[in-house]
Amino acid sequence: MEGQQSFRESLEVKEREWEERERQLQRHISQITRHFEETSHNLQAKLRESESEKLVMREEHNDFIRKQQEASFGQMESARWLPMDEGKVMHKLDRLKTNMRSWAKATSFKDNSRLRSFAEAESAALMQDLANVALVENGQLPDGLSTIARSPMLLLNALLAHSVYTSFFRSPFFFLGNNDPNAVSNARPEQILEDIYERAQEGNQQDAHIWRSQTLRLLMPPLRNDATDADAEKQLRCTTEDSIAQAAGRQASAFLASPARYLIEDNANTVLTNKFSKIYSDAAKLSYMLWTRRTQMRCFTLHEIKHLAFDHESPYFDPDNLVRFEDHEDHLKGKTVTVIVHPLLKVYGTDEAKDYDQGRVWAKGVVWLDSKKSPV
Repeated sequence: MEGQQSFRESLEVKEREWEERERQLQRHISQITRHFEETSHNLQAKLRESESEKLVMREEHNDFIRKQQEASFGQMESARWLPMDEGKVMHKLDRLKTNMRSWAKATSFKDNSRLRSFAEAESAALMQDLANVALVENGQLPDGLSTIARSPMLLLNALLAHSVYTSFFRSPFFFLGNNDPNAVSNARPEQILEDIYERAQEGNQQDAHIWRSQTLRLLMPPLRNDATDADAEKQLRCTTEDSIAQAAGRQASAFLASPARYLIEDNANTVLTNKFSKIYSDAAKLSYMLWTRRTQMRCFTLHEIKHLAFDHESPYFDPDNLVRFEDHEDHLKGKTVTVIVHPLLKVYGTDEAKDYDQGRVWAKGVVWLDSKKSPV
């Protein structure tokens, strides 16, 4: 009996040892399993991280290649559309100003008394046009203007400059006009594009100016003999150049048919007529090329700058040569300008399509006011 009892006790001890070993083994297996799972999880995480890094590197590489391509294309584009130096731009605009002055001086009548001898209908029509450049009140010219020497030249110069600048330097799409006087204004190509341009500026000014610049550049491709589509580009360029020339011709004809003609001598010769046509042609071509830049031009006429006070130190306006500034400097400062002889042209932004809040003068305005002292 004692032997059996001892055997059972020994067996129970062994069973407890086996059970303990089994528990230890299970714990060990569990530890191994957890370690394996953790290792597997870590490896999967590292694999995902590696794949993510690989994707980032691939995107960075593609971005680098894209930027290099854009830089290359940008250099090609810059070479094709290298902006004219601003000093040269100002020189060309100044020459345009001089040519308009010379033409007005050569073609205007010299007898001031003719300003008071127009028929009623002619006078009314002329005064209506002059209201765009002078402070006309009750159908009368500003004080002192009708009595100064060469006032017809001054007025003709003002009307011509107003016509040229408002025709070409206000809208980049001036050349898309047509000859149909019955066409609805808002259905004309230039007005449709102008509306798109204005709306785009409200959303993104930079992109709007780039779009306008690129559109005009596409319509005037540089001549390239080595391009596969050189003939098509040449044809497109010719079409655009013809449109610009036609727009210049239309505006020139419109000016000669306007009441401004009452200020022109009847015996204007062919040479002066050719010079007149060239003024409009040169202005239209220059304007188009300036609109292809990514800068923005703004033209300021009497409508934008009413009640302008004279200041001989102004960085924006110069007194006309007919203003006797040196003789009457003491009382001219602060007096109201009565005639805008030449509009002010300012440019905003850079050719990199930046800083559109910063403006500078490309063509100073020219103003006239009566330099005589008012009687006390």
